[in-house]
Amino acid sequence: MGLGLAFRAFFKALKEPEKGKQFLEEDTQKQIETGDLSHIRLLCYLQQGSRLVDFIKEDIASFTDAQVGAAVRKVHQDCSKTLEELVSIRPLRDEQEGASIQVPKGFNPAEIKIIGKVKGDPPYSGTLVHRGWKAQKRSLPKKIGEQQPEVVCPAEVEIK
Repeated sequence: MGLGLAFRAFFKALKEPEKGKQFLEEDTQKQIETGDLSHIRLLCYLQQGSRLVDFIKEDIASFTDAQVGAAVRKVHQDCSKTLEELVSIRPLRDEQEGASIQVPKGFNPAEIKIIGKVKGDPPYSGTLVHRGWKAQKRSLPKKIGEQQPEVVCPAEVEIK
């Protein structure tokens, strides 16, 4: 039945291209409205709490190192606070970077990425290059007000 329906839809769109185009646009809009937009919501919160998107999209070439440093310090502090409220990111490993560690047989490749000159099967002995990160708490709200799903931050207009 699925294949027959697909052929009928194809020939219908071939006869009436405008209706086919309209169908695809409506379908795309439905996917945007109903899909997982957590990445957009996270950007919204980082923009609201720290103006992260403004900072990243700003052309900083004309600013002095001191000006950039001051801005980075504030954005870093505010992003860290916002992220902690929403996600609580913690290191995967307790050891300090540079420490010698053992990677056991049956390790989880989603948690440990083996790099370098890998020979044979685990267990492996190596140096911890990066501790990794994991989301301890995930409390990203499902929706932000009544704004459109693709809008990260509305334009602000001051009336005088």
